[in-house]
Amino acid sequence: MTVTSIVFIPLVAAGCLGVVRVLRPNRLGDRMVAFDLLTSIVTCALLVSAAGDRDGLLLDLAVVLGLLGFLTSVSVARYIESRSGDGQ
Repeated sequence: MTVTSIVFIPLVAAGCLGVVRVLRPNRLGDRMVAFDLLTSIVTCALLVSAAGDRDGLLLDLAVVLGLLGFLTSVSVARYIESRSGDGQ
C-alpha cells in the first residue's frame, strides 16, 4: 500500500500540470498533446491501482483507455493535418 501511495504523488503532480496546460489558451495541437498526457496519466494510475488491489478489471479498463487515447490522438492528428491544407 505504501508503494502505491508513493507512486501516486508524481502522477497527481503530472496531472495537475497537464490540466494547467489544457486550460492555457493555445493551439489545438498543444491541447491534444496535453489531453494525451492526461490519458496516459490516468492509464498509469489505473495500472498502479490494479497492482495494489490485485484487481484484473482495472487492467482491462487501462487497456481500453489506452486504445481510446491512441485512436483519439490519431484522429485529431489527421484532422489537424487536413485542416492545414497541404499537410505542411
